[in-house]
Amino acid sequence: MFVSRSRRAVLALAATLVTVLATLSTALAAPPARAQAGTPGLVRDWPRAGTPNVADGAVQAIARIGDTVLAGGTFTQVADAGSDTELSRPYLFAFDAATGAVSTTFRPALSGEVDAIAPGPPGTVYVGGQFRTVDGVSQKGVALLDLADGSLVRSFDPPYLNGIVTELSVQGGRLLLGGTFHTVGGLARSGLASLDAGTGALDDYLSVQLAGHHNFGTGAVGTKAWAITPDGGTMIVIGNFRTADGVAHDQIVRITLGAGSASVDPTFATSAFGATCNSSAFDSWVRDVAMAPDGSYFVVVGTGGPGGTALCDSASRWETDAVGADVAPTWVDHSGGDTFLSTTVTGTAVYVGGHFRWLNNTPGHDSAGAGAVGRASIAALDPVSGLPYAWNPGRNPRGFGISAMTVTADCLWLGYDTDYLGNFQYRRKRIGCLPMRGGTDPVGTAVPTLPGTVYLAGVGGADTLAARGYDGDTGVGATSTTATGGGWQHLRGGFVVGGYLYTLADDGTLARRAFTGGTPGSPQALDPYHDPYWDSVSTGSGQTYRGSPSSFFTELGAVTSITYRAGRLFYTMAGSTALYWRWFAPDSGTVGADRHQLTGTFAGVRGMFTAGSEWYTVDATGTLTRYPIVGGVPAPAGVQVSGPLLDGHDWRAAALFVGP
Repeated sequence: MFVSRSRRAVLALAATLVTVLATLSTALAAPPARAQAGTPGLVRDWPRAGTPNVADGAVQAIARIGDTVLAGGTFTQVADAGSDTELSRPYLFAFDAATGAVSTTFRPALSGEVDAIAPGPPGTVYVGGQFRTVDGVSQKGVALLDLADGSLVRSFDPPYLNGIVTELSVQGGRLLLGGTFHTVGGLARSGLASLDAGTGALDDYLSVQLAGHHNFGTGAVGTKAWAITPDGGTMIVIGNFRTADGVAHDQIVRITLGAGSASVDPTFATSAFGATCNSSAFDSWVRDVAMAPDGSYFVVVGTGGPGGTALCDSASRWETDAVGADVAPTWVDHSGGDTFLSTTVTGTAVYVGGHFRWLNNTPGHDSAGAGAVGRASIAALDPVSGLPYAWNPGRNPRGFGISAMTVTADCLWLGYDTDYLGNFQYRRKRIGCLPMRGGTDPVGTAVPTLPGTVYLAGVGGADTLAARGYDGDTGVGATSTTATGGGWQHLRGGFVVGGYLYTLADDGTLARRAFTGGTPGSPQALDPYHDPYWDSVSTGSGQTYRGSPSSFFTELGAVTSITYRAGRLFYTMAGSTALYWRWFAPDSGTVGADRHQLTGTFAGVRGMFTAGSEWYTVDATGTLTRYPIVGGVPAPAGVQVSGPLLDGHDWRAAALFVGP
C-alpha cells in the first residue's frame, strides 16, 4: 500500500532540493515517433506467387492504377507469372495485379527507359524517363498514355525538354516534373517544371532553378527524387545541385507548394549533405527520398562509400517541419560502405533497399564493424531509432540492388535487377510483391508509468526481484518479492517497453521476457548481430552476412545505471561524469553503433528510471531523486523524494525499472 496522504505531506515538506545533478551540454530533440497513418504491421517476409517475370535489365519504377500494375525500367523482355515464354515489352509493361498476367493490349512503343510513373486522368497514365519517341512520334521525356492499349494521348502535348525526367506528380491540376533538364520549350527550367495536366502546356507555377554540381562536374544537374506531403503543401527535392534559386542548398531543398506558386522554403537549410563522399565516383550521392504517411517526417538514402559520421552510404530521418540554418537529422543508419538505392515509409516501418550487406555499421569499412547487423539488400527500420527490425527476408544475390520500392494497398512492390528474393529461395525475376497481409507486428512502444510499481532486482546481492508500489512523488508502498532465481543480482540494468522486460547482465547478455501481469516470463537471449540462417551465406564480396556486437557490450562492465526512453538507451559509467545514450530497437534488440554523450555530473548515479515527464536517479546512499525532463534529458535541479533518511526506503539495487 501507499503511505497515507498526511505522511506524504510530511515527507514533501522534508524533501531536500537537489541541484546540479547535471548541467547538460546538449538537449535532445523531441522524441521521434512512428507515423500515425498508413498500413499497420510489417509486410510478410516472403513474396507472393503470381507476379510476372522480367528477363533482362532492371525494374526502376512501379505504380498501381486500379487493378493494373505498371512497371518501368531498362528491360526489354517480360513473361507471365509462372511462364518463361518471353514477350517483347521494352521499358514499360502492365499486368493484372491479382494474377500477374501481362497485358496483351497495353503495348506502348518507347525508345528509352522509363524512370517515373504517375496516374493520369481516368484511363490514362503519365510516364517519364529517357525516351525520345513514343509510337514513333517525337515525345521527349514525358508522355500521357492510354491504359487500354498504351497509345499516346495526343491531346497532352508538352513542349520539348532538353534532358530526362526522373519524377512525376499531379498536384492541383498540374503535372509537376523533376529531372535533369535545363530548358522546357526553350525557357529556363533547371531540374523542376510544371505543366497543365490536361494539355501539357508549360506554366510558371514550379520554376525553382537547381544549379551547380555537388562534386566534380560531370554528372547531370537536377532532381534525382522527391517526396510530397499528403496535403500537397511541401515537397522535399534531392539531387545533384548546390543551389536552389541562387541560395545554397546542397543536394536537398524544401519547397513550399503554395496556391499560386512554388518557392524555396527559406526556413530550412542543412550542411549534412555537403560531404564529397567518394568524389572520384559520384558527382552526387543522394538516391531516394520518401515521406511518412502522415507527412511528419521523411527519409533520405544514398551511396558514396564509407564516410564515418558523414551521410555517405546511409539512411537518415528528417522532421518535415524542422527549421534552422543547419538542421540535423533525427537519426542516421550507416551501411559501412554499401549503397542505399530506394526507400518507402509506412505507418510502421521505414523500408530500405539497395545492395548493402549490413546496417548499424558506422565503424565498418566494407566490413562488419562493431554493431553491424546483417541485412542482405533489404531491411525494415524502426522509424523511432532507425535501427533494423528483426524482419529479415534478404535477397541473394544482391546484384546492383533494389532500385524501386512502392507501397500499395496489398503489396510492398520491389523492383531490382536479379532473379531471386530470399537466398535463392523465391524465383521472382526483377519484380516482386511482399504482401501486406500475413506479416507480423513489431514490439510496441508503450512504456509503464507512475503511479504504479517500481521493481528492484538483486537488492543486497540477493537473486530476487522485488516490487514496490510508488506514486511518483513521496507515496511509497510496501516491498514484496515477486521472483527468485535467474541471476537477478547480476543485472546491470533493465527496462520495460512494449509488454516486455529487457535486462542487461554483467556477462554481456541482453535478454527479453514477457512482463505484463507483474510476474516476468522466461528470458529469451537477444543477439541481432548473428542470424543462424544468414551468418553463413556469402555476400559475394568475400565475406558472409555475419554481424558484430555493438561496442556497448564492451562498456557493460563499467555501467552503473541504465534506463530507456523514446528509442534511446541511457546509461552512466563508473569513473565518468557523463550521461551516455545509444539508439535501441526493442523489436530486434539492436543497440546503436554510435555512442552519444551529454556532459554533466552523473558520477554518483547508481540507478535510474523514467516515468512520463519525470526522471529518477538513485545515489550511493539509496536516496531517490526526481527531476523534470527538459529537452529529453533531466533538468539540472531535482528534489529528493524518498530514501533511508527521508522515509526509511532504500532504492539501491542491481537494476530498477518501472513495470506493470
